[in-house]
Amino acid sequence: MKDYWLAKLISCVGEVDSRKRLQKAVYLLQLKGSPLACDHILHYYGPYSFELASLIDQLNGAGIVGETPEPLAPGVIRYRSAVTETGKKALDKFEQTDRGRQLHAEIEPFIKQFKDLNDEDPWVLELAATVAFYHEGKWGEAQKRTASFKKVPLNDKKLKQAVELARRFKQSV
Repeated sequence: MKDYWLAKLISCVGEVDSRKRLQKAVYLLQLKGSPLACDHILHYYGPYSFELASLIDQLNGAGIVGETPEPLAPGVIRYRSAVTETGKKALDKFEQTDRGRQLHAEIEPFIKQFKDLNDEDPWVLELAATVAFYHEGKWGEAQKRTASFKKVPLNDKKLKQAVELARRFKQSV
């Protein structure tokens, strides 16, 4: 199920420009109730899921998703992910089945939000996922903790944008 949902999301945007973006977008969608639920820990770049990383590796190994490495600096590589032609055919075939139609209906409400997150500034997305991770009832406290963790000024413009983005995905408790 999760493999289908992840491949479907990627397919709907054409390409995801980094694994980091994929991690943060899936985390925020999960806060809105996405069926693609994975366990997350706080990592240097914000919430991270080993399960999601393994899932993308499996889809890549199966030829459903292709990753294109893009060197950014010595020792730093960004991986762009896109559903392959084989993957698109497999998705289309699966969606012709009763189970495929059911799973498609479950992920459909999250596709537009995923598209929006895929277009979001990557730094704002990273900050928003971190703010949401720290949020335990008070947004100001989550903003302070994120500012400290990410070493950005508390009044940083992108941090403020990130708080607003996080608020759209995580309801106050």
